[in-house]
Amino acid sequence: MIRIAHHHLRRGGVTRVMLSAARMLRDAGWEVELVTGEAPAEEVPEGVSVRVMPELGYGSTCDAAELERLTARLEEMTKEGDVWHVHNHSLGKNPLVTAAFCELARRGVSMVLQIHDFAEDGRPANLARLRETVPEFPRRLYPYGPHVVYAVLQARDQRVLEDAGVPVERVFVVPNPVGASSRGQAVHCNISTSPLKDRMKCYNERPDPLRRPDPLRVLYLSRMIRRKNVGEFLFWALRHRGEMEFASSLTPENPKEKPEFEAWRSFAEDLGLKVRWGLGMDGRSFEDVMEWSDVCITTSVGEGFGMSFLEPYREGRPVVGRDLPEITRGFREDGIALENLYRKLPVPESCLDECFWDRATGTVRRWAAAMGVETFATPGLLKTLWCLNGTVDFGTLDEPAQRGVLLRIARDGLPEEMRGVSLRARAAQPVEEAQGVLADRYGDEAALERLETLYASVERSSDCAFADADEVRSSFLAIDRFSLLRT
Repeated sequence: MIRIAHHHLRRGGVTRVMLSAARMLRDAGWEVELVTGEAPAEEVPEGVSVRVMPELGYGSTCDAAELERLTARLEEMTKEGDVWHVHNHSLGKNPLVTAAFCELARRGVSMVLQIHDFAEDGRPANLARLRETVPEFPRRLYPYGPHVVYAVLQARDQRVLEDAGVPVERVFVVPNPVGASSRGQAVHCNISTSPLKDRMKCYNERPDPLRRPDPLRVLYLSRMIRRKNVGEFLFWALRHRGEMEFASSLTPENPKEKPEFEAWRSFAEDLGLKVRWGLGMDGRSFEDVMEWSDVCITTSVGEGFGMSFLEPYREGRPVVGRDLPEITRGFREDGIALENLYRKLPVPESCLDECFWDRATGTVRRWAAAMGVETFATPGLLKTLWCLNGTVDFGTLDEPAQRGVLLRIARDGLPEEMRGVSLRARAAQPVEEAQGVLADRYGDEAALERLETLYASVERSSDCAFADADEVRSSFLAIDRFSLLRT
């Protein structure tokens, strides 16, 4: 049996990956059980069993008695030949779960550890929680052995684990499955070098009663949490007010993320921006949410895989917005052009509030303390690292600074330095060509083959070692790639 484990099955990217894997494995004849901390919020494929264990949900404690109870229960569930497929074991959403699966690995239980995100990469509070509660942290955070293999989403994360000491043969790049279009057919549209609205003309002319030709509908296919860079999304809504409609698919469910989102929602209302938040939160299907849109946008400053770059093409929509080269490099190597993305959105330093550099320095110092490292950050050093030709990338700024910039734009107009970045097409490939690449590289057949290769590589053994977690952390410490939205 394959037991696929995660804290929850709420709507979102990890859940879609888990359910897709369960469906594909079931169809291939595998016995599959989903083990989760909450009752599923999504429909589970028929023939796939579900076990709800509240101990696996989000949490913040890990005492010795709790750890022994959970470890023993998980070990008792495991029969000969079973493989645990655990998602984000080390992210720090529940230190008890982290410690339990690491202990199971030490005892020789067969498992695949799939990492979507690292706590070390922009989640300092999670890392601090692990440090405070997990026994022998950080020495026992990344187990490996013949019976333990890793699945990562792209080559960068593969290098991170290998540099930390995980053997090359124990780390597999397993991209998330993108699958077939939810509408069952490709939408054919050649993308020209014309401006975005002209480029979308072929979509708007489709005979579809649910769509209307004007204004253009721009969808952020994501949950509006901090690293999704909501302020930059609103920058585009402000810049194209009256020309385009903007919407997001999901809103935060994590109580810690909700206050900042609500602040952005109120701010948008104060600016008179008519943004539709959470199109998929009231029972609307993914297909209905996508049907609303003409084009998809992403402004995220950090991703584990980057479904927001690929899913729009699968659904016949081009994608525009912020590039993340660490993530998109592999997509481009596979043949997806992604030429409609920008690297930075330059903001004149003169647009920043007078307290910004002191505030940023304090944030960086707190971040460093949570990461368990020393910092020599000063306002002058941050200016040197972050300022280029008198501008700072909008995605580097914190929310107060971003709001200040947007208020200034609403009052005084767009600064000249920001006019060079626009939502325009630049000789991108046809959408149907990208869809062909998706089907070949990220479709169900390729995804199932990768999964079965993973499980075949899991051996029976009790020989367990641990990688250097401090080396994993060091891979994510460069301040020049820093964003205040990831603190």
